Amino acid sequence: MTPAAADPGALVDALRDAPGGAERLAALLPEGHPVHAGRSAAETGRLRGYLLAAFAETGLPAAALPYVLESLESSDSPDEIAGAALALRGPAGDVPAEVDADVAAEVDAALARAVGALAGADRTVSFEGYRPAWPYTRPTTALTEVARTIARCGGPAAREALAALDRLPVPEREAGPAAPACCGHPPAEPAPATGPGAGVLLEDQDGYEVAFAEYFSGKPAVLAFFYTRCDNPYKCSRTVSTLAHLQDLLVARGRDARVRIAAISYDPEFDRPARLRAYGRDRGVRFGPDVRFFRAVAGFADLRRRLDLGVGYGASTVNRHRIEVYVLDARGVVAAAFTRRQWRPEPVLAAVEGLLER
Repeated sequence: MTPAAADPGALVDALRDAPGGAERLAALLPEGHPVHAGRSAAETGRLRGYLLAAFAETGLPAAALPYVLESLESSDSPDEIAGAALALRGPAGDVPAEVDADVAAEVDAALARAVGALAGADRTVSFEGYRPAWPYTRPTTALTEVARTIARCGGPAAREALAALDRLPVPEREAGPAAPACCGHPPAEPAPATGPGAGVLLEDQDGYEVAFAEYFSGKPAVLAFFYTRCDNPYKCSRTVSTLAHLQDLLVARGRDARVRIAAISYDPEFDRPARLRAYGRDRGVRFGPDVRFFRAVAGFADLRRRLDLGVGYGASTVNRHRIEVYVLDARGVVAAAFTRRQWRPEPVLAAVEGLLER
């Protein structure tokens, strides 16, 4: 085990104080970075929170903003949500660029969602160290940090969500100089993924095998990733439910016979056909020749590498993953990617219809 893997908190502390620390910290955020490998989901959430909280001192680089919004929008870890809220506020005296209106709306929606996630699930956290000793010298709570961020740069949706809790009113602005605007950078566009090569063999929810290249050819396809052991309701369960909604829209528009829908498990050893079938069926998916859930029986490492999947693994299963939905053209090449942030079926449908109209 490398020193960084043995003590990731020390690595974050060193980078936070180093030249170019913000960008070097941002490079640790992808799920596949070695610093996350082999850790449990709980430890990965703690590490993500501690890492994000460091941006409160370094300033938030543009590359890190999508991860911050993802954590507010989809995390169920109080450490991670608190760290994301701190990251948005930035260091005292930092004067970022003027907030883009679209980004400000995304921040507002993400903060409102974080308030809802913490209702009844808030707890005490501390970022005085990676593994602070109890009793903490600088305790806070995730909801307190979210509330402080809403006071500084939240919009109407976040303020209304916070006020509805009653138990924690929006705090007064901190005394001293006027707080600078936060979140001044637009999210970076995701790098386009490349199509997977040969050698990927899939098994569907009914136990039938098919090559990736065979299923994902001849028609455009929507491909999502998930796993049935995911305990975060804002990620896999929501993705599959939204996939079912997309299926309904395709049927309503008479497009269903011209488009394939698929979901592939991050956890192929555990997600046997019966589990795939039950997970999709329970969330409204109607299986058929062009609507199938899969596990890879060969070639998953190649699929992961070629699509640059945002997934990390602990000792026995996934410890963290991003949301990942791709639109593939009739050759199986990625035409559009909807990753990390919560996705809606309408933009995915628009991307599919753009391919059908070519």
